[in-house]
Amino acid sequence: MSTFMRSTGFRLTIVSLGLAVLSGCFGGDGMFRDRGQDYRQAKLSAPLELPPGVSSETLDDQYVVPGIQAHKPLPGKFEIQRPEPLAKNVGTAEVKIQTLDNQSWILLDGDPNQVWPRMRIFLGRAGLEIANADGKTAIIDTQWRDPVGDGASRERFRFRLEEGVHKGTSEIHVLVQINGNDQWPDKSDDFKRESQMVRVVAQYLADQDTAGAVSILAQRSDGKGKIFIEGGDGGLDSRHLRLQLPLDRAWAALGLALVKAGFEIEDDRREVNKYWLIYTDPEAEQPGWFARTFGARRSNLSRYVVEMKEVGPEEARIYLNYQKGRRLREDEREKLLTRIMGYLY
Repeated sequence: MSTFMRSTGFRLTIVSLGLAVLSGCFGGDGMFRDRGQDYRQAKLSAPLELPPGVSSETLDDQYVVPGIQAHKPLPGKFEIQRPEPLAKNVGTAEVKIQTLDNQSWILLDGDPNQVWPRMRIFLGRAGLEIANADGKTAIIDTQWRDPVGDGASRERFRFRLEEGVHKGTSEIHVLVQINGNDQWPDKSDDFKRESQMVRVVAQYLADQDTAGAVSILAQRSDGKGKIFIEGGDGGLDSRHLRLQLPLDRAWAALGLALVKAGFEIEDDRREVNKYWLIYTDPEAEQPGWFARTFGARRSNLSRYVVEMKEVGPEEARIYLNYQKGRRLREDEREKLLTRIMGYLY
């Protein structure tokens, strides 16, 4: 018993000495004094006095700060906004295959002017003869390909280039016709064959190291993309996203973008085109180990509702608000819409 007490007392003495040393080093008047506020104590000193006969021209102030005759502070408190991080889906020089229902298409960096010559090279190497190439509509039709093997069918392909949702990106859509007449169908006659061709083209484009030369063909658009932030300029409409896509595709793309942008979807109703969301700002201070261990509630959690309104067959608008009617600040709405926009493709 006595031995235990002596050992414990020795440890406490060492700990006390250690704390005393640390407080001496890092205290307010210790060895490492904080000099960060010393400039507040600075005072103007008297002008330098020179001996008689010595000129002071070289000692004069060269850049005198003029006095402010009339000073009027700006109203309110200015807050510097943190820059929004660049979305991972933009500018990654990737070739992606997107799928919705039974349709697939290719998404890649580069506007249609750049992708057009690459598609011409692909068709030549694949042995597909071109029947028609219209640069204004960015459509390439191939000749009928004779069947190979017993039971095979004739087929031909149509490749359509479009601007992607974001500026500087393109989409390639493939249409397959089997044993038909000269009239192209609205949808591929064989979705499996369409998917195979999409994968072949995507693989070829992904293997290319360069984006290709700009063609004088395919000059059919102004390169602005298909998604815009607009509104909020004093009119009735608040700030919103305008998306030039069919409603079904816009709805699917929005749901994927919300998840990738960090929103948690509580509920979605396709019949009213609304998403109910939970969002935690990733830049907000995270709880410490104590709060995480003992299950503290998230204090920086917000709930929003996103509504998509159909404007036309190829256009929709996306609005963001709080769930329970509180007024959303315009700077917060702008920040969140910009984040969602970065993941829409």
